[in-house]
Amino acid sequence: MEPLFLLLKLPDVVLRLVAAYFGTKEKIYFSLCSKNSAKRIQRLNIRVGEFLCAIGSEISVSLKFDDLHAISMIFPPVDQPVNQYPIPLPLPVAFRFTTAVGQSGETKETHSFQNMPSLKEFLGHLSTIFHCKNVAILPLHGSEQYTYAGLFKGIVRNMWCDTTCHDYILRILSLDNNPFECNWQFRKSVLKYKLDALQLWAKTLDAYEILFDMDIKQIDILAVQQFSPKLNFFIRKWIEGETNVNLESLVMQFQERELSANYQETILSGIEHQVVSEKEEFEPICKSIPWELLDSVVAMYDIRRKTDERRATIKFDRFSRAIRFKLIVWK
Repeated sequence: MEPLFLLLKLPDVVLRLVAAYFGTKEKIYFSLCSKNSAKRIQRLNIRVGEFLCAIGSEISVSLKFDDLHAISMIFPPVDQPVNQYPIPLPLPVAFRFTTAVGQSGETKETHSFQNMPSLKEFLGHLSTIFHCKNVAILPLHGSEQYTYAGLFKGIVRNMWCDTTCHDYILRILSLDNNPFECNWQFRKSVLKYKLDALQLWAKTLDAYEILFDMDIKQIDILAVQQFSPKLNFFIRKWIEGETNVNLESLVMQFQERELSANYQETILSGIEHQVVSEKEEFEPICKSIPWELLDSVVAMYDIRRKTDERRATIKFDRFSRAIRFKLIVWK
C-alpha cells in the first residue's frame, strides 16, 4: 500500500533525522500513523524507565519528558459510568497533554487515535515505542469506579515492551494514603493482586499489616515508619515458611534519632542468625532510592528459612538521617 503521507517517502536516513527532531507529542502522533511509522520511532531508542499510571476519575500516564510530563485520558461523564465497560476500556473521549507539573496543555480528540481500539493497546503502544519495561499503578480517589480485576489483568498483566521479543513488563503497585485510609475493603481489593513490586508511600497505613497481604517479589516501604516489634514477628513467620514465600527483597526505613541503642537486638530477638562481613552484590528487580543510595553499612546478618534452607541477609544501612532495614532473599 502506498504511504498516506509524503513524509514517509523520504529516504530512511533523512526520515530518521526528521523523526528525531519531532517533539514527544509529534512522535506519538507519527507512531500511530502505521506499523512502519511506529517502528521508526521505536528505532530512535528513546527509553522511559517507568510509566506511572495514576488511576482516578481520569487516567494519567506520566512520561516525564522535558516537553511532555503526562498524558491525561478523560473518560465518559458520570451519566455514562466507565464501570459498565469490561477491561480493556474503550478509548477516552479526549486526551489532555501536560507539558509540566500543574500546567495544562491542549486537548486532543480521539479521532487522532482511531487505530487504537482500547486503552490497553494504547498503553502497550507507548511502552513499545519508548522501550518501557516498568509500569506502576497508583490508585487514587475516583478509581473505585473501575473493576480492579479488569484493571490489573487487562492493562498491566499482558503488556509487552516489544511485541517482537516479548520482553517482560515489570508490574508495580504504588500506594499513597488515598483512597485507602477509611476504606478497608477497597484497600483489600487492591492488595490481593499478585504483582511484582509494591512501593508504599503512605504514612497512615499500617505497613506491618500490609506485609502479610502482599506475597510478591519486592516490597519497598518508602515512607519513614515507626519502629515496632512486629518486624521481629514477620521475620519469624518468614523463617517458618508461613508468610511471603515469594519475597525476594524488603526495605523499611526509620528515623535514626527515634531508634533505641539496641534496635538490632530487638529485631533479631529469638532468631538464629550469623554475623556477615563480606558484602554481596544484590540487584533488585525494581531500583528505588533505598537500593541506589546509601552512606554506610551498619551491620549484616544471615538467616535461613526452615522449609527449604533458603538463605537471606538482614542488612542495616544508613542514609542521611535514616536507618534502613533490608531483607535480601538469595536465589
